[in-house]
Amino acid sequence: MNFIKNIFGPKIIAGNQIPISENELNLSILPNRESLDQIENWIDEEAFQKSWFKYGVPDFIKAEINKKINNRPTYTDLMLAISRKYFQKLNYLEIGVSVGKNFFQLLNAHIESDFTGFDIENINPVLERKMELTAKEEWKTPPGSIKKSPSYLNAYSYKGNAVKYLCADVWDENSWSKLEGNKYNFIFSDALHSPEAILFEFRMLVKYKLLDKYFIIVWDDLVGKMKNSFYSIIRKYNEAYSIKEIYLLEINGWVGEHEKAHSVGIISSFDF
Repeated sequence: MNFIKNIFGPKIIAGNQIPISENELNLSILPNRESLDQIENWIDEEAFQKSWFKYGVPDFIKAEINKKINNRPTYTDLMLAISRKYFQKLNYLEIGVSVGKNFFQLLNAHIESDFTGFDIENINPVLERKMELTAKEEWKTPPGSIKKSPSYLNAYSYKGNAVKYLCADVWDENSWSKLEGNKYNFIFSDALHSPEAILFEFRMLVKYKLLDKYFIIVWDDLVGKMKNSFYSIIRKYNEAYSIKEIYLLEINGWVGEHEKAHSVGIISSFDF
C-alpha cells in the first residue's frame, strides 16, 4: 500500500490513474450508453412527491438527468471496466441508489450476478418496472428516523441476475443486519455525503462481515472532510483487510458532461 511514514505517522499516497487500458474502458462505454437509452425518463413525479430527499437529486441535476451524454468516461464506465476485469461473478452493493441510473447500467452489463441496492427512498418505479418482484420482507423503521414509513427488503429477478433492494435509513443498524450472510466484492458508496456517514457505513460492513476476501470499494464526492474519513478508513482497517490499492481521481458522474467532474476514491484488497 502507498504509505510514507514520518514523525506524524503514516501518510497515504493515492494514485490518480487506474491501470485500466483505454480499450477496456471503451468496451464499457457502449453497453452503458445502450442501457441508458432504454429509459427515456428517470423521474417519476409521484414518487418524487412522496420521497424524503427527492431521491438525492437536486433541481439542477433533475433538469439534466435525462439528457444524452457523450463518450467521455463516467465513474459508471470505470466501475464496469474494473468489475469485468477482476470479477467473474459480481456481488455488488450500492449504498445510495437514487433513481437507479448507475445501478441499472451495471445490472445490464453483468450476468448471473447478485446486486443489492440500499436507499432510504422507495425503489424508483422507473427501475422497478424493469424487474420481476419475487419476495418482500417488511419491518418497522426506528422512531427517530426521518423515514416514517416501514423499511423493507425486496427481491427481484432481472435477466439472470438476483436483485435486492433494501429500503431503509442508512443509520439503522437493524436494517444493515438484514444483509448479514452476503459477501460483497464490489461496493459503491453514494448515499449521505458526510464524514460520519461513510465511517458508519464501513463499521457496518465490518460488523456484519459483508466484505469478501477480494473486494473493491468506490466512494463518490470525496471532498473536504469526506477525504479525511476516506484516509481514516484506510488507516484503521488496513491491518485487517490488507488494503493494496488506493486511488483518488476526478471523473464524470452519471449525468456526464452536464455537471462538473466528481472526486472519487477507490480502494481494493488485492493488487491491480
